[in-house]
This record gives sequence, structure tokens and C-alpha cells, in this order.
Amino acid sequence: MPLNDAKIRNLKTKEKAYKVGDFDGLFLLMKATGSKSWRFKYRIEGKEKLLVIGDYPAISLLQARQARDVARAEIAIGGDPNETKQEEKRIRRESKEHTFEKVAAAFLDKQRNEGKSPATLSKTEYHIKLASKDFGKKPISEVTSPMVLRCLRKVEGKGNYETAHRLRSRIGSIFRYAVASGD
Repeated sequence: MPLNDAKIRNLKTKEKAYKVGDFDGLFLLMKATGSKSWRFKYRIEGKEKLLVIGDYPAISLLQARQARDVARAEIAIGGDPNETKQEEKRIRRESKEHTFEKVAAAFLDKQRNEGKSPATLSKTEYHIKLASKDFGKKPISEVTSPMVLRCLRKVEGKGNYETAHRLRSRIGSIFRYAVASGD
């Protein structure tokens, strides 16, 4: 018998965790601690697998059913919802690791290794600091043209037009380095 919100709210804890089924492989795992977690059980090539959808009430019954339907559709075309979930998680983690500051630091290291002059390295560090104030903590893939333009406008606002021009060039070099290095 399908679940409804009233039934879910009225579930009592027991000494051990137990399952309360909805339908089509979706169930609610009621833990001994009192927390409730949505799970979807499915099979691929005869092997049973389990997809953790999320905790109730953060994920409502309707949202859990929608997630189950999406997973079932993916299984129907030969995919694995768990692998998709792990891949999305990896992409999010990698995008957070590749911030503008970190890519710029790698770019600066590359310039040091190439034997650039101390004056060039000093100017590059200065430009990186200017840009990092505005978008250094952002993943490089999320830095947009308007963000760069705002940064340049701040420098121009102080009357430093040549610095703004060189800063734009340096930011472009960092982005080209990011593309070339796969960041």
C-alpha cells in the first residue's frame, strides 16, 4: 500500500532500523535514531543495488517518487543511477577544488619554472591579488565576463587604465592556462 505524509509522520522508532515500502522499489528506512531516509532498490543484470535519495522531510514523498522515476528511466536506457550520482558528486568536488586562486597560483609557478624575470613575477602576483579580491574563491568555471568586467572597472575607477589593460591580459592568460591544463 502506497505511503502518504500522515503515515510517514506517524512512524515510530524501534530498537532496530526497519523499512516501510512505498511502491516500485521506493522505501523509507526508519532508523533507530528516529531519522528517516528515502531509498530506491533496483536491479541491473540481476545484481541488486540501492540508491540513497535523501532524508525525510528534506526530501518529500513527491520528490522521492520523482527521483525514483528518474532513476527508473535511466535504468531503462541502460544507465546506473548510482554511477550518475557519483559522477555528479565528483564534478562538483573538482569544480570547488579548481578555484581561480589555485589555477592562478599554478600559472605563477609555471612562470617561475620558465625562468621569468623577478619584475614579471612581481607584476603577475600583483595582478592575481587584484583579481582574487573579486572572484578568487570562485571555481574557475563559474567566473563570468561580468565579474571580470567589474574587477577591471574598479581598477579603471582609480584612474589606472594601463593596469586595467594588463590585468585583463593576465586574467586571459590564466584562463588559457586553465583550459590548456584541463582545469
